[in-house]
Amino acid sequence: MAKKETTNHAAPVLPMLKTVEQMSKVSGIGENKLRELMDNGELEYVQNGNRRLIADTAIWDWYERAKTAVKPPAEQGG
Repeated sequence: MAKKETTNHAAPVLPMLKTVEQMSKVSGIGENKLRELMDNGELEYVQNGNRRLIADTAIWDWYERAKTAVKPPAEQGG
């Protein structure tokens, strides 16, 4: 009898809370910048022992506050 092969094509599951190192890789923001934002109270985190854990929503909240809005193009006069 032939052995049936099964493959799992599911995407890897990322944790809900990420370490500074993990979040740096996911977000593209440097580890030192993330630590600076946490130290300044600009980025929410959870303290777990010596580790500071960051949620994805904390990055998006910070992004919404820190982003620079795009200026509409100037009207062309004729």
